[in-house]
Amino acid sequence: MTTATEARSQLIEAAGRLAVYSLLSAGLAFPDRARLDLLASRLVPTVAMLQLPGPLGDAFAAVSASIPIDLDIARDHHMALFPPIASQDAPGYETGYRGDGIFQQSALIADVAGFYRAFGLRAGGREMERPDHITVELEFMAVLARKEAIALQDRAAENVSVCRDSAASFLRDHLGCWAPAFGRRAGAVTTSSWLGGLGEMVALWVEKDMEALDVVPAEVVEGPLVQEPPDDGLCGPCPAPSEMGS
Repeated sequence: MTTATEARSQLIEAAGRLAVYSLLSAGLAFPDRARLDLLASRLVPTVAMLQLPGPLGDAFAAVSASIPIDLDIARDHHMALFPPIASQDAPGYETGYRGDGIFQQSALIADVAGFYRAFGLRAGGREMERPDHITVELEFMAVLARKEAIALQDRAAENVSVCRDSAASFLRDHLGCWAPAFGRRAGAVTTSSWLGGLGEMVALWVEKDMEALDVVPAEVVEGPLVQEPPDDGLCGPCPAPSEMGS
């Protein structure tokens, strides 16, 4: 039986996980004025109250010291990290790091979407992002933490277990496999202190959360998959008339 003290500790933990995952998801999403205002007025100050320790705290200090103010500059930095054509430096998609071929990658995306559907969610919305994008997967973890906190307040032990077990499974099968590699790559390639700090936070936080939930990822990737050069639409020089069939 969970004591009142244990329940309060679990609620504080769930609220902390909600705050960090919400910051990371919103911070890496495409900037708009409402999102930047939310980050500056609520999400960053809330995470500051957690007093994150060690290297994670150092990464957050870099984030809190570089909250974007100029929307145009924030968008330029975001587009440089997440270009319209998939980045080969720091892809923002799980399938940029995992899956041997199109069929396995399609299965990965389908499995991610299955996690969302189990909680009545689906990717898309006004930004029409893929289910395996880093911001979507981070947002899903924030949703699970929010649902866990609500279940703890309602003393619904079964729902608490469902949320916690689902978070552990999602980290094991998906986010924990590739997010640390993405975060470190993003921190290395971006010129934005804001995005660099967020990337480092993603790597450190996801590893910390896996440790807290006793999760061993199904796979650990060190970097993105090698991509084939993009098709430029050319098929080489036209054959000489003597080489063409009659």
